[in-house]
Order: sequence, then structure tokens, then C-alpha cells
Amino acid sequence: MIETKKISYEEGFKIVREGKAEKRELVWNNNKCVGCGICYDVCPAQAIILGPLGAIAKGIIDALKLNIDNNKCILCGLCAAACPFDAMELFINGESIKNIERYPKIRRDISLNQETCVLCEQCEAVCPQDAIRVYRELSPREKFVVGEININKDKCVFCGICADYCPADAIILDRVIPTPQNPKPVVDINIDHEKCVYCRVCEYVCPHDAIEAICYKCPFHKRIPKAKLYEDIKGETVIDKELCVTCGWCSHICPVNAIKVEKPFEGRVEIDNDKCNACEACVYVCPCSALEFPEPSKKGEKVPKLVVNQNLCVLCGACAKACPIGAIKVKRTKINFEREPKSKAWKKAFENILKVN
Repeated sequence: MIETKKISYEEGFKIVREGKAEKRELVWNNNKCVGCGICYDVCPAQAIILGPLGAIAKGIIDALKLNIDNNKCILCGLCAAACPFDAMELFINGESIKNIERYPKIRRDISLNQETCVLCEQCEAVCPQDAIRVYRELSPREKFVVGEININKDKCVFCGICADYCPADAIILDRVIPTPQNPKPVVDINIDHEKCVYCRVCEYVCPHDAIEAICYKCPFHKRIPKAKLYEDIKGETVIDKELCVTCGWCSHICPVNAIKVEKPFEGRVEIDNDKCNACEACVYVCPCSALEFPEPSKKGEKVPKLVVNQNLCVLCGACAKACPIGAIKVKRTKINFEREPKSKAWKKAFENILKVN
């Protein structure tokens, strides 16, 4: 007997078949699914139905990215083995086929060399799936910014010129509403020593010689210790592999090559810009943020409607599936296997992934 059980509308569903010796559960996770349709391409029973991916991605309609006809599904697990994003999982007696040696597995991974990482936070800033967090703890700034600053309030006329020039916003004027009894609009001036960097700009611009600033680092810079990574600058970079789609944004921009990405496929995306109508469905559905409609850098410059950064693409095919007019072709030339399929039937099914989308 095969039955479908909803996990929740947002999370997905599972199909269960339980016999005397074996229990199979096919679980589909809507949150992990990118709508690439690879499961649809390999399904031997034609049991998978794709939703209107472009409209879903653009937020026009609220629907699931796909559905499965449990009257057709044979719970073979091809969809789960082929899914590069772990959105499909087949469990046999509670164990995922990803961990069973006789089942094929597509290679997809990301690794980080923490010793090489310089905690620059650039990878966190560019990750399209919000899968990276850089936790950085700095030594007190007083260790490296040392000095003194004083305002002679007998000379100061509270003009505020120093505050306007201060690059660190460290000078604070105490402004009040003037009254007949207290007619002065500014009654005090103070320095926020937590912000002050002792640059001496205030001293130079004060027309009344009311400020004296001393930067100890300038004449004695050799006495100030140089900041050391992982001593004065501590932290770690954490990658959530559940969220990561191995697009390569992080490795592409990492200044020290600390991140290595293994992608599931090799090939390229081809765009027919004469056919493209710029509906943007592909841009919205792309899990890698690899597609864009560029703006001309110069007035009158002719640019293609749609471009793709091949280095940031995982060739999942979501863009091609979402395109309503077939202007995008995904040409995969190779599947990077961790474990290759052994049976002829499964090898033939995986060959469907290499067909042009």
C-alpha cells in the first residue's frame, strides 16, 4: 500500500510504502527544493508534476514547486539519488539511500580552510542563500588607537566647526532650546573617547585654538603592536551545508582561496536573447543569483537582455524550466559522481540529465 502524508504545506510531503520486510519513505522538502526539475527528468514512472515555477518564484501564486502522483510512484529512489540539493530523500527501513553504497550519489560539497581564512566577511556578504556566517571578535581598539584630546572651554565659542569636520562623529554639542533666562543655544561640548581616533582634524580646523589633540601612535608608532590574526582578531567562519547550493560565490571572491566548492555538473548555460522577453522568471527562480539583466554603463550602449555568470551557476536547470518561451538552454556535459550508478537502467536514467533542458 502506498500513501501520501503531508509534513506541512510549507515543508513538503512524504510517500510511504510499508511491507512485511521493508518500509520505504520518499520525503520531499519544499524549502530545499529549487525547482530545477532534475527529479522530473529522471523519473521512470513519470510520476512527478512540476508546478508553475516562474510564477511561484516571483510570488504571483502560492503553490508547491512540484507534486508526486502516488498512484504512479514506485519509490525506486532515482529522484532522490539524482537531486543535487538533497530536497528528495528515500529512506529504506529508516536509512537514507545517500548512505547506502549500492545507490549512486552525485558529488556536491563545500569546504573551508579555517587556518587560511582571514575573516574578511566577504563570503557572508555575497552568499545568495544566507548560508555563511563569519563570527569575528576584535581586541579592544584602545590597544591600537592611543592618544589624548582636550577642549579648552574658556576659549571655545561652541561654533561646532570641529564637530562638522570630525570624521568619526566623536564631538558632541549639547544643544538646548534658548529661553530668555538661558539664551545660549549650545551649553557644552564633549568628546566621545570611544569614537575618537586622535586624527587631530579638530585641532587643525578650530579657529579659536581651543582644542589640543595628541596622537601617541604617530611619533611612537613602533611601540604600538601590530594586530595579529587569531590573536587580536579572533573568530571563525561557519558554512551551513543544509542551505548551501555550492554556487561558488564565496570561493569566487575569497581573497585567500580558503573556500573550495565541488559542483554537481559540468557544462554551460546558453541564452537566446533574441527570443528572451525579459519576464525575469529565471532571475527569480535561480538559487545561485547567477543571472541578471544588466544596465548599460554608457548611454546608448547596447547590452544583452540577459546574461549568466557561468562561474556562479550549478547548471541545475531551474532557469530553463521556469522560462515560459524556451529562451534558456542548460547543456550539461558531465555529472560529477561520488558513486556512479551500476545498473544499465539507472545509467540510462541519469543520461536524461545530460540532455539539453
